[in-house]
Amino acid sequence: MVKILFGIARGNGNEYFRDMNFTLSMGENLKSLDRKDWNRLVSGNRTPLYLWEWLMLLEESGSISADNGWVPLHLTLKRGEELAGVLPLYGKTHSSGEFVYDFAWADLAARFDIPYYPKIIGTVPATPSGFYSLFTDSPEAESALCSFLAEDFQSYAQRAGIYSSSFLFADPGLHRALEDYTPWLNQSFLMINRGYRDFADYLSDLGKNQRRNVRREWASLEKQRLDIRIITGKELSGAVMERMYRFYLRTNSRFGPWAARFLNREFFLMLPDYFADNTVIFAAVPEGGAPEDAAAMSMCLFGGEWIFGRYWGADEDIPNLHFNLCYYAPIQWMIEQGVKYFDPGAGSPHKLKRGFMPHGVVSYHRYFQREMQELFRRNVGYLNRETAQVIQEMEQSVPFSPLVKDELRTAIGELFPVGGNLEYRDAL
Repeated sequence: MVKILFGIARGNGNEYFRDMNFTLSMGENLKSLDRKDWNRLVSGNRTPLYLWEWLMLLEESGSISADNGWVPLHLTLKRGEELAGVLPLYGKTHSSGEFVYDFAWADLAARFDIPYYPKIIGTVPATPSGFYSLFTDSPEAESALCSFLAEDFQSYAQRAGIYSSSFLFADPGLHRALEDYTPWLNQSFLMINRGYRDFADYLSDLGKNQRRNVRREWASLEKQRLDIRIITGKELSGAVMERMYRFYLRTNSRFGPWAARFLNREFFLMLPDYFADNTVIFAAVPEGGAPEDAAAMSMCLFGGEWIFGRYWGADEDIPNLHFNLCYYAPIQWMIEQGVKYFDPGAGSPHKLKRGFMPHGVVSYHRYFQREMQELFRRNVGYLNRETAQVIQEMEQSVPFSPLVKDELRTAIGELFPVGGNLEYRDAL
């Protein structure tokens, strides 16, 4: 399977010519593409996770590589020699690190002796966030990419021995180019800064009981004789990143085969050279200690109006420390910095009680074997309706007033419109 993907990766001459204006190539790696040209196309996206620096860090560190079942197969659209469009794509020989969990579909395919791997996905690797879009510089370039995806992508992938393609955490508007793809709804979280003046203003939105709980948890830092240090930019030293890597390993070691350990030591040590200005670490440091002596750390990424919770770990289990480092310290920081949206990452219903609203995110999927596509199409609607119902039920645990919930639900609906051909969208 890896040989198939390597064949595409080496196939930079595999070009699709839409007309005399554009040349489309598939199988590019980031090292072969100009950083400024790439960022010119993706910088308008609401997340910094598609920036050349972040994706290059993943690839250059070896965390995302063929050895780990990820083969970069980026698609580029050129107008002459000028880069006019890109799609970050990866060939996969497994389903780990996607956070849209299709393991059950892979098991089902195996029962029916239907090949499942390799597959191609459009996503930010090992990240349960994003707003996957068509990254282009003009309507004409977008039309060219749409034509390729709608008319030629499937036949090209099938000739290359690929069995499916998916676009994860996608802009729902992407369905215009993916009419033959089936949407799959998953659940995520989001906090919106409602123009809070300070942390106390945020607390005032919570119900009385939860407001008291948060104050008690936040105050426990003083009793534990811990200070929270904010580390970003040039302060992200090798010693700090070594410490963060150790915490990352410790957290994942607790989950056994269900761990989400996708990054290596090189990734953390190289990060200051690639992404220091978009990374912030919240460190719980003993009084008088240095950041590299932290008892625990959480690491977030930020850019524009957004902050994203990513990794966390601690030397020992200290009451409330996870809440303080992963939720309250970033919330206070986002208020102080004027950041509007906080995506805390996947999992953990604890987020609901802290004011993170559940919401739907859409992925688009296409299996190239008729039997598998029919199995998926016939059954995913049930999963979508079930997820929509779960989201509604989860909302009941968010300690906001009905008026605030209505306001946030409307704002989230504008950010993540569950539209297109999703028949259950009214249920959200």
